[in-house]
Amino acid sequence: MTQRNKPAARATGGARNSEVEKELERTTQIRGFRYGLHDFVAAIGGVEALKRHNDNTQGHYLKDAKIDRKTKELLIVVACMASHDLVSHMQLHMHAAHKAGASPEEIMEAINLVGDWTGNVAKIKALEAWRATFRPDIPTIDRVVELR
Repeated sequence: MTQRNKPAARATGGARNSEVEKELERTTQIRGFRYGLHDFVAAIGGVEALKRHNDNTQGHYLKDAKIDRKTKELLIVVACMASHDLVSHMQLHMHAAHKAGASPEEIMEAINLVGDWTGNVAKIKALEAWRATFRPDIPTIDRVVELR
């Protein structure tokens, strides 16, 4: 059991522990990632709430449609960017877009394309998510480099 699993599993109690763990694993399997929100849903609402959350995801976000997964993820990245979402959430969807076939360069192009419409703060947050996903060797954008 990883550190990430412990809070959700502990909060739901012993007998249901394995059910929660299985549903958390399903969360990762269907999305290709797991976010703190998923553990929170399990901790607060139990395995049934997480199942509903996962079923909804499969029924809407992941179902076969005219828009392929790569395009869906790129659209989600720019929607997150436009709403000034958390860097960590954008990072997850950049990861999913990459797994679906988008290159880091395509994701950067989407950020740059939409950046003029979303404003500098949104673009900088998206650039930080891109850096964290594809170039963690580069220092974070969100830092004070020098003050004079």
